[in-house]
Amino acid sequence: MSGLYSTLNVAVRGMNSQQTAIDVTSHNIANANTDGYSRQRALMETTTPFGMPSMNNAVGPGQLGTGVQVSSITRIRDTYLDYQVRTENGTMGLYQGREKFLTEVESIFNEVSETGVSNMLSEVFKSWSALSTSPESSNTRTVVAQKSKALTDQLNSTYNQLSKLKVNCQDVIQKDVVDINGMLDQINDLNQQVISVKIGGNEPNDLMDKRDLLVDQLSSKFGITIDKKTLGGEDLKATDNVGGADPTKDLYLVKSDPTKDVSRFSYVSTIVPSKGSTQKQGETGSYDVTYYKNGDTSTDANKVTMTISLTATDYTSLDQGRVILADKEGYAIDKTGIRLAGIDSNSNPIPKSGSTENIAATWSNIERFEPKTGELNGYKSVQTDIDTYISNLDNMAKAIAYSVNAVHSGNQADTAGELKFFVNSNTKGKEEEITAGNIAVNGDILKDVMKIKVGKGDTPKATDGSRALAISMLRDIKLNIQKIGPETTRDGLLSGYFSDDTTLGVKMVNSSSDGMTISGDFTDIINRLADQTQYAQKTVKNNTTLLAGLEQSRTSISGVSLDEEMANLIQFQHAYAANAKIISTVDELLDLIVNGLKK
Repeated sequence: MSGLYSTLNVAVRGMNSQQTAIDVTSHNIANANTDGYSRQRALMETTTPFGMPSMNNAVGPGQLGTGVQVSSITRIRDTYLDYQVRTENGTMGLYQGREKFLTEVESIFNEVSETGVSNMLSEVFKSWSALSTSPESSNTRTVVAQKSKALTDQLNSTYNQLSKLKVNCQDVIQKDVVDINGMLDQINDLNQQVISVKIGGNEPNDLMDKRDLLVDQLSSKFGITIDKKTLGGEDLKATDNVGGADPTKDLYLVKSDPTKDVSRFSYVSTIVPSKGSTQKQGETGSYDVTYYKNGDTSTDANKVTMTISLTATDYTSLDQGRVILADKEGYAIDKTGIRLAGIDSNSNPIPKSGSTENIAATWSNIERFEPKTGELNGYKSVQTDIDTYISNLDNMAKAIAYSVNAVHSGNQADTAGELKFFVNSNTKGKEEEITAGNIAVNGDILKDVMKIKVGKGDTPKATDGSRALAISMLRDIKLNIQKIGPETTRDGLLSGYFSDDTTLGVKMVNSSSDGMTISGDFTDIINRLADQTQYAQKTVKNNTTLLAGLEQSRTSISGVSLDEEMANLIQFQHAYAANAKIISTVDELLDLIVNGLKK
């Protein structure tokens, strides 16, 4: 029933509700600069009124309110904007990863300086041209030898730096794997805490903010999908996993049900030919694949080795990706969750997963993580580019060595006993398996430059300069460089394009109608690199603008506005004071009734 005591209770409820609203406002102001924080709001509702329809009060003036209460404290969040931000984070991560390493590739080639490969290549051909006019001079011969050595040194250096950059890229992947597993564990813990608080009937706003912040950070690593579950739980799964035994299945990384199995990631550190195997690195054959559980390379206790048969294509895919799916303990699994057989760092078999026997690892059942977006995809794709540039340099090195050696020796095919100008530094005086990483000027020539063949004769003593001129003319000769492969020989490259030149009186390489010059081929490499780098930079710039707009929209909804919070604070303060005034008034009325009746 109504009365002064009822009015007193209404005022008390009002003061308590306004006090809660002030507390929420204070919390918002305190976290105005907290990363990932979503502003909160105390939702108020009226309490159950007097005069609810019943047998005793069927007729009356109407319902009489009993005051206010805080129904819940909610956070202001737009899930659609979260989805948009996380999608763009994946694209940003992809191209930021590419831009970072492609920019370093450009620095390695260093084509804007005088020490760039193209400038040195031009200097080499100029030195041969100068030698053709002064064939008898040891000085011009020395210039040819030293200019050529400078070119090979630069090719060696570029090759080695590119190879090292690829290793650096893989190191970044390893660190990402550790970070990702750590974030997944934190998200899982927060998930369970959120559910526990929800079961208790409260709103775990700050816990959900922490979880969302981690999910935002994770979305830059690879594409993710969030499935909302009851009691505030979330199932998190990776999207676009295109590798492994069953690329179409859902890859769950966090589940609201703690009893369900989820996946983690491990890092492949080395892929080496198995003991007794005859294949070279990268060729089809049996390999010992060593991975570290959960990517943690700090201790050998996490190291596991599997033996797998790989084709050359499989090897390349695993070498560039390096990330495989694992169970919670970090052991590699197949699509059904069964651990793949291997041995640990002490050569002991890995433990069984449950009661199921471990199965042998094969390329068809090993689960590889190959997302289509995010940093991990960016680092994988840039390794493909680095491998391509290394291959392009190898082809160019072969073209230089084969063409110069052919004219210098007068032989279309590699002939035993001939004096080669360019050789493989890992073999004595041979050009087989020559690459940009091992191409070198023949040490015999560097010791005695008079051994350089410059004229029509078969001996270095000929001084008419015809052979040197023929080599200098290689600058404008079109070769089938684009068709060179790891197994291409001198004879294979020059077959049909090597014949006597009646003008010079020496054998000369002829142009191919669909070939490229050596300098033109290198220019094409640099142009492709520039295009890839510029595209990555433009995409990063565009996505930065797009993300900034999305973040601004999200902040306008979820962010804390100090002006708004101060206005709310004043409003709640006045309401609190008004409720206090009601209590004071009721006190006076009660005093009048109790004490006034005595008179």
